[in-house]
Amino acid sequence: MDKIIYGFILYLLYLTLNESYQQFMFSNNSVRNQFCGAEINIRPGPEQNSKAVIKGCISAHYESNAIDAKYHFGDMVFNEIMADPTPVIKLPDAEFVELKNTSGLSVNIKNWILTVNGREKILPDQLIKADSFQILAGTGGNLLLGKYGNTIEIPGFSLPNNGFIIKLLSADRGLIDSLNYSPSMQCTGFAIGGYSLERIDPRRLCGAESNWETSISEDGGTPGKENSVFANNPDTRPPEIYSVTVLSAELLEVAVSEVPDISSRKGAVFSYEPALPVPDSVRFDYILKKYSIYFPVGSIISGIYYDLISNGLTDECGNRTPTDHHEFWYYHPKPGDLLISEVLFNPFPGGVDFVEIFNHAGLRIHLEDLYLASLDDAQKIKTLFPLCGQSEVLGDSQYAAFTSNPAILLNNYNTLCPDCIFGMTKFPVYNLDEGWVVLVNKEMTIIDQFHYLEQMHDPLLTDVKGVSLERMSFSRPTADPLNWHSAAASTGFATPGYQNSATEVIRQKTSLVSVEPGIFSPNGDGLNDRLLIKLSPGEPGWIANIRIFNENGLEIRRLANNLSIGSQDIIEWDGTKENHQKAGLGIYIILVDLFSLHHGSNQYKTACVLTDRLE
Repeated sequence: MDKIIYGFILYLLYLTLNESYQQFMFSNNSVRNQFCGAEINIRPGPEQNSKAVIKGCISAHYESNAIDAKYHFGDMVFNEIMADPTPVIKLPDAEFVELKNTSGLSVNIKNWILTVNGREKILPDQLIKADSFQILAGTGGNLLLGKYGNTIEIPGFSLPNNGFIIKLLSADRGLIDSLNYSPSMQCTGFAIGGYSLERIDPRRLCGAESNWETSISEDGGTPGKENSVFANNPDTRPPEIYSVTVLSAELLEVAVSEVPDISSRKGAVFSYEPALPVPDSVRFDYILKKYSIYFPVGSIISGIYYDLISNGLTDECGNRTPTDHHEFWYYHPKPGDLLISEVLFNPFPGGVDFVEIFNHAGLRIHLEDLYLASLDDAQKIKTLFPLCGQSEVLGDSQYAAFTSNPAILLNNYNTLCPDCIFGMTKFPVYNLDEGWVVLVNKEMTIIDQFHYLEQMHDPLLTDVKGVSLERMSFSRPTADPLNWHSAAASTGFATPGYQNSATEVIRQKTSLVSVEPGIFSPNGDGLNDRLLIKLSPGEPGWIANIRIFNENGLEIRRLANNLSIGSQDIIEWDGTKENHQKAGLGIYIILVDLFSLHHGSNQYKTACVLTDRLE
């Protein structure tokens, strides 16, 4: 037989002598049934020689021409996964896995091993031609899927809907391909079933997270043929660190965008400033794509800001991240670090309650381990409600408002910081007349608590529906009822997410009312278009009346009529009269009447000039 093959090779050489380079196969007598590929330069140049270069060897059975080699990873790949066929789109109600032969040669998969979550199934004698597909299914698969392509029935074959690890091994248990399947790999809204997950680029053997996509076929999948999402899909993007979270003084979590390579998974690419001890262990979660780095007890010191330095984080495709820095810290707030700042317990009809807190710690604080609660009649904490379900950080001297529905709250109130309003999955129930607002940490330590009463509202208000109670001073106790006041009407009766209108301020005797600028020109040129009447009573509970008179003493505009104002407030005049027509150029008198139950009535008079720019 060896002589026949050798003669056939010589014949091929004779037919192709007119080609400069020729590739051919020859038998290797030292190893039974092995063929080797070679390349020879038929007409070498002056600087070249004509030595044959051996390109590689494979094994074969003469009887079937089926290649049965020691294959390499990626010679056969998982190309499509239908883990959950229901609800059925158009394909049969059958789970399946599709293989694609990418080796360039025919492959016999006899005695190859398919494993799903460690359960092994031996594959039968089956020849898969180059660049063709093979469907693997459970009992009855031929009847259901045979019309789509070559199908192998595997008794007991099953794919868990909630995720699994699937591997393909050669007969000598060499790894050919593997995949950690998760329903989260499907496009949003398609994880419920009916659509397969398809490999985008079957020749890409790394970075599986970005090389699979939900089928866009109208049938819900493409068993036995080219995938509907097939495309050239090289991975050129290096991995990213999404977050660094301290779970305790001993445990650090680092979430990344994709599975890193083997060397990076050990965590040696991370260093820390200030220095931390060598970790006791480093574990990587392939599904959640995150490191869990375990340090000796008490390694991460509370209140210290650390820098995680990532140097050389590399993904499975060889993309390397340049040196990167990520800050992390460990701190559990103690009583007085976070203060209850504002509470709305009697919202407008169709509105929602909210609780605002203020960071008084001098440090940035993670909010995910904090909870809102209320007290029962026995002064015991009721059910806890997490402030947020993900890592949120409240900076020093910042406000944050929490509610059940941010959209409704933003519709009812203007805020200077929409991003400072957070939605809670569940929100405590606060009574309309009296109740407790309690803020606790995960150790069940009370950080702050506020006993509110409806009677704490401004007695001059005839209706408190939709009016929040605001804290006046962060240096005075939360429990002091005189430290709370109704939000000013000038701010819309609430200030969620930013400084309270009732904030206590220290004012100079002569600064109660001021007007800026003394000369203004409301012509829309962006320069001094508004007259600003600044009111600084220094405490809440004042009522303002503001009237504008012309130089003849006739009232042309009433800017405020029994308007409740904050500790510091600004009322603007745009230069128009009561009928919204522009006032003429000239001198105008501003008369401000301020009233407080504690300070009585105060009247202030000043003048301004309404002009226009000179042409």
